[in-house]
Amino acid sequence: MELSEAIVLRIKQLLKEKNMKTYDLSIKSGVPRSTISLFLSRETKTIRLENLLYLCEGFGIELKDFFDDKVFKNVEAKNWLKNPEDES
Repeated sequence: MELSEAIVLRIKQLLKEKNMKTYDLSIKSGVPRSTISLFLSRETKTIRLENLLYLCEGFGIELKDFFDDKVFKNVEAKNWLKNPEDES
């Protein structure tokens, strides 16, 4: 599973566990609802680490607790483009 996909699944899991909607998470985290929605709908595949930290604060958990979940076992970074010059 791709890392961004795992992050989406974890956010959705926490929304369900905490009985929250994206609106509630936006209010509690300060991250715009549109940013959350674009990521959850996979219209964008990247999320800034700062925004993920704010989302965790909105959920009332620490960043380490976010990643301490079985969904992150065997994740990979697909379509990662390496610069050939970096390999020398």
